Amino acid sequence: MRYAPRLNDERGIALAVAIFALVIIGALVAGTFFAGRLEQRSGLNSLFAAQAAEAAEAGTAMAMNNWSTTTMAALPVSTGAPSADAALQTNVALGGGAFYSTSVSHLSPSTFLIRSEGQRRDPSGAVLSRRLIAQIVRVVIPQIDIQGALTLQGSLTLSGSAEIDGTDHIPSGWGGSCGAAVGPVAGIRSNSNSVSTSGANCAGLACVTGSPQLLVDSNVTDQTFTNFGSTTFDELAAAANIVLSSGTYNGIGPDSLMAPIGSPVGTRGACRTALLRNWGEPNTGVGTYSQCFDYFPIIYATGTVLINGGRGQGILLVDGDVEFAGGVEFYGPVIATGRVRSAGTGGHVYGGVMAQNVELDPNIIIGNSVINYSACAVQRALLGAGTVRALSERSWAQLY
Repeated sequence: MRYAPRLNDERGIALAVAIFALVIIGALVAGTFFAGRLEQRSGLNSLFAAQAAEAAEAGTAMAMNNWSTTTMAALPVSTGAPSADAALQTNVALGGGAFYSTSVSHLSPSTFLIRSEGQRRDPSGAVLSRRLIAQIVRVVIPQIDIQGALTLQGSLTLSGSAEIDGTDHIPSGWGGSCGAAVGPVAGIRSNSNSVSTSGANCAGLACVTGSPQLLVDSNVTDQTFTNFGSTTFDELAAAANIVLSSGTYNGIGPDSLMAPIGSPVGTRGACRTALLRNWGEPNTGVGTYSQCFDYFPIIYATGTVLINGGRGQGILLVDGDVEFAGGVEFYGPVIATGRVRSAGTGGHVYGGVMAQNVELDPNIIIGNSVINYSACAVQRALLGAGTVRALSERSWAQLY
């Protein structure tokens, strides 16, 4: 007789239940691992994206921090084509696989567009994430209205071989950086006609050239020497690249100062702007430090100073008296709250001199001293002193 199994016989069900449980547990474990892996990769991707964005932000910050107004102003106004951009920094490493590259477009005479691409790369150099941001900035340039080769309050003494010339002079070798010469300004602009001359060279203002030779202007007040449009003397002083204390400074200029320490004599490296006596290079040609030709520092002296020999350029601010000697050459505006004295081989200033003469002591220009008005020297110095600022509204955007 054939055996008929009972319907309630459950032998073998344990194996099926165990397999089913293993499948369920395996699915749960796999799902947990998948969710964890997805969360980990999402977190890493977010981290890489944040690092790329921070690198891009660092690129715009460094571009503004290292901004050279003179160099950027020389760019042609962009038509939007990439060829109109100037690469500032390319593949700058920040550490941890972060890099940035920046470029700038000249949008208008005073506005620029900075593009900065940040990247996060793996050890092999493959790009894991990138972000491109843009910042619109404008250049704020001081406005110093120089209407005479020498502007002063109080009296003036002229003698010897001194020369004051209000004719616009374009410095030698600067033709490519200057426009056409402008009309002459006054040789001397003062709030009084108290000018004392002696010697055949200066008798009767013979050593003064300009239109007119002497301009007596009641508008010359204390404000003339401290307020320059939207900029003040104190604001310029606060932005100074070089700060001097009261004393004597011999041999200003980049000579033998640009080469790294330990380099052979005569080596010319990058312009070493951190050096106290490096006031830029106004000369061009063989033997000059052309790397500093576009460096126009603001030099601020906190007391009376004597500048003896050498050459430099920029904006010289003196909170006190300034004396030139030793044939020193300076290109750009010179503004002193005290008096100006130039004697012996004196100083040779190309730009303009302004002496507030607070105590109304006589300003003395004697010996072989020269003050030549130069619109180009003034404008290049002011341009070099320009500061870059982000627009106050809607200046930033993330492009991708």
